[in-house]
Amino acid sequence: MSKWYKLDNAAKLFPPVTGKSYSSVFRLSAVLYKPVDKKILQKAVDHIFNRFPMMFLRMRKGVFWNYFDTNHEKFVVEEERQCPCAEINPEKNNGYLLKILYFGNRIAIEMFHSLTDGSGAAEFLKTLLFYYFRFLGEDIEDEGKLLLTEDGVSADETEDSFSKYYEPEDKTVKPAREPRAFRVRGTPFEACKNNVTTGVVSASGLSKLAKTQNATITSYLASLLIYSISMEQQRCAAFSEPVVVAIPVNLRKIFPSMTLRNFFAVANVGTAVSRAASLEDIIPEITRQLKIKTEKPALQTFMSENVSLERKLWSRLVPLSIKKPFIMIGTDVKGESRKSASLSNLGILSAAPGFISRVKYMEANLYPTPKSPINCAVCSLGDRLTISFSRTIIESEIIRRFFSHLAQSLEVEVYSNDWGRSM
Repeated sequence: MSKWYKLDNAAKLFPPVTGKSYSSVFRLSAVLYKPVDKKILQKAVDHIFNRFPMMFLRMRKGVFWNYFDTNHEKFVVEEERQCPCAEINPEKNNGYLLKILYFGNRIAIEMFHSLTDGSGAAEFLKTLLFYYFRFLGEDIEDEGKLLLTEDGVSADETEDSFSKYYEPEDKTVKPAREPRAFRVRGTPFEACKNNVTTGVVSASGLSKLAKTQNATITSYLASLLIYSISMEQQRCAAFSEPVVVAIPVNLRKIFPSMTLRNFFAVANVGTAVSRAASLEDIIPEITRQLKIKTEKPALQTFMSENVSLERKLWSRLVPLSIKKPFIMIGTDVKGESRKSASLSNLGILSAAPGFISRVKYMEANLYPTPKSPINCAVCSLGDRLTISFSRTIIESEIIRRFFSHLAQSLEVEVYSNDWGRSM
């Protein structure tokens, strides 16, 4: 029997802007110590299919908004052949907006962002890995940290938490207008492909390094990215524009929720960087901004502004075909033009201890966009933290500066998928 679902507040924004150069597809991967067994991976996927009804869906076109519908087609795992975070064509994917891929020692999931955010995808991947290892005959326990098939689907996992925690806007408070950010430019690859370059560091070592500057890992890395981009800005002599990094914020940490759907906000942090500025000059300001913008009042305001737009009478009554160009303009004006790059930190992926002896690294990849051709994603398992850059331009100086500076204080292992010119 079919069941349909409304798209959550964030999910509605991705279909209108998606295309070959703006895939809206992010990726989580597990690099194992042993080669992947395709048949066992497919068995694990089949086993968890009904446990995650919000992942295995198809999108239907509605008059006013798109919506999700149950998909009864066979879901098939694939050997990876495309570059990471490529656009997902549902017509060539049995209607699904999700891909589960394998290549060598790597298992990867790629999600169209309307399905879920990084936190929801991480829960899905951990469960998939658990049953993959179980079906290999390995002795691994969940220790209460995973969503198991025998638990059944909770209504809390499918709720729209944006609607649950929505509060009407305080119209007496005018939102601060953010300036246009410095735009990273470069020479696009001939084909619409992504180069992925990943650095692996000690999570504890990076935490200690950040604390020497009274910063968190996220604010330290965001500051380092801003500093690295500012070197490119100097070459362009565009000092009037601030360098801004957009940081997704997991709202579940502030507003209690178990939803596997999207539930995130975005905090833009940045500053105008002078030619004489050092990384140590940038860190305090970015740490201060991030602290303010991730506190409950700021996140509530962000959520209220976005949900209130969806609830306005014109938004509910105007057909989607008419709304689409306005959504595209809004995404550009309020989103893309207000950032130089994005940095998503999924944090420590809490999993059973048995994962650490079987999974070498966990990786996250964030799709680049036309106005943000270099984006960054961070995650860690145990003490192994990965920092992955995705880019659609040939120039790699920003990434090289970032890792070179980090290597002055930490041991950094760097590897790449070698698409385009290498670093």
